[in-house]
Amino acid sequence: MKIKDKNEKISVITLGCSKNSVDSERLLNQLKVNDFRLTDDPRKAGTVIINTCGFIDAAKQESIDTILNAVELKSKGKLNKVIVAGCLSERYMNDLKTEMPEVDAYFGTEKYEGILKELGGELKRELLGERLLTSVYI
Repeated sequence: MKIKDKNEKISVITLGCSKNSVDSERLLNQLKVNDFRLTDDPRKAGTVIINTCGFIDAAKQESIDTILNAVELKSKGKLNKVIVAGCLSERYMNDLKTEMPEVDAYFGTEKYEGILKELGGELKRELLGERLLTSVYI
């Protein structure tokens, strides 16, 4: 199910390591250049993309809890679409699909093109390494 209205806001939730932060920033840049509206507040979004961690036990649990919370919001009509990406999704995709079929789509790490297609956008290859920074450095 593609986003029908590009005015619908998308929120990217980043869990886990600093590599996930970079992956999310690359995805956010691709979403921005595809003219999707972004919000850092998942409660104001119609679609959430959860970038998960699949290695450290506490981070895996945080990822699972976040997915379950998003699925619950979707069941209450507060979210239209839940997408799961990242390490947890890559390592345990078949199990996750079985246990959480309410999730609209699962993607592994750095699967920007698939995520964009799922949303109705397209990968801008010339901008692949560019990021929309979410951290401020001095």
